[in-house]
Amino acid sequence: MLTTIAAVATARGTGALTVIRLSGPNAMDVAQKCFATRSEWTPRRALLGSFQDRLGRPLDEALATWFQGPASFTGEDVVEFGLHGSPYIAAEALEALLAAGAVLAAPGEFTQRAFAHGKLDLAQAEAVGDLIAAESRAGHELALKQLKGNVSKRMAELRQQLMDFAALIELELDFVEEDVEFARREDLIALLDSVSNECIRMRSTFRQGQAMKEGIPLVLVGAPNAGKSTLLNRLLRDERALVSDVPGTTRDSVEERFRLGDLLFRLIDTAGIRETDEVVERMGIERSWAKIREAHMVLALVDPLHSSAQEAQKLVDRVREANPESDVVLLLTKRDTWGARDVSAYPEHLAMSPDSSDLEVLERHLEYRVQIPEGDVLIANARHAEALGASIESLERARESLMLGTSGELVAYDLRDALRHLGSITGEVTADDLLGSIFGRFCIGK
Repeated sequence: MLTTIAAVATARGTGALTVIRLSGPNAMDVAQKCFATRSEWTPRRALLGSFQDRLGRPLDEALATWFQGPASFTGEDVVEFGLHGSPYIAAEALEALLAAGAVLAAPGEFTQRAFAHGKLDLAQAEAVGDLIAAESRAGHELALKQLKGNVSKRMAELRQQLMDFAALIELELDFVEEDVEFARREDLIALLDSVSNECIRMRSTFRQGQAMKEGIPLVLVGAPNAGKSTLLNRLLRDERALVSDVPGTTRDSVEERFRLGDLLFRLIDTAGIRETDEVVERMGIERSWAKIREAHMVLALVDPLHSSAQEAQKLVDRVREANPESDVVLLLTKRDTWGARDVSAYPEHLAMSPDSSDLEVLERHLEYRVQIPEGDVLIANARHAEALGASIESLERARESLMLGTSGELVAYDLRDALRHLGSITGEVTADDLLGSIFGRFCIGK
């Protein structure tokens, strides 16, 4: 039998309010032992009363709201208390609820109970955590769409198509001695291609979706003293990186996040790229190339007073060779020092100087360069991308079997395998260790 769980649902620290949440079959019994009110308990109606500590002493004037199951977040009886935001009050109130019969909730246990009672599927439950962690409008909208079920609905549609297909194959197996075909093989292959292509399309959005959620990796690369650390500080509006006229000041990567419009960027300053025999600097340069290979966007910084157009093109080419999927922007720096220097021979580029208008142009350009894939479904979860990849492999095996006229049993096996992988995304197929891994990353109280 499920116990009644309790946890503080608001962040730690002093604030205006603290919310404490109860959920479980005895939530009302526990709540009434700790909360005295003259009003009658009514679902979804906030009551004013006195919250009492474990010894029955008045602790705080508080509000209590009862959400009667199954019409609640978890599907169970839920009671939420709104108290003043004192850490002492929060600790004493939680201790009183535990003394009254509740147990402390594990991380993510409220959301896990919502999943167990069918209030959310697994993809939606994961979106709850992403919504809480969102640091930009793009990440927020991505999580909100998943919470509303856009991923779940698409998975359900694909699964239904495959189940209809699998039913025909399974039916043929029942009449194997009569050598009956219930569907034309050409139609079945076309259906497999359609489902497989959609899975491939969705999986291809993962890199973009992950960048929307966790921050777009934007790497600054260039020769020593090209102005990378100066640009990082300007984009962050903070003196985050040490700036010096001495080449090679940055020996390791420096990473910070910053918001630009609706987007979150992970800005990474790297060690200057050059030929060197100095061991530590060479290690920093190797890390620079590792960051470039992981980048979504790269700003290749070049000082025209010290690097020719040919050298600039070589740097851009090396970056594109290291990471063909990255979007590379050439940025000519220190424009205020050029004088009458002609830079028309340089590849397509932007220019940067201490002038704030140059920074604004660069920021607008960065926003413009970020292309969000079309369609409602954008995959941002590595588990989902992995499951889609496994489904694609199973579908390819099923298609090959159909093309070769292999036994229907093998086709049916691969179809069931594909269905299993797709079902794991929404939790129709789950394992206890998977659930523990997912909900264990949530905060306590959610």
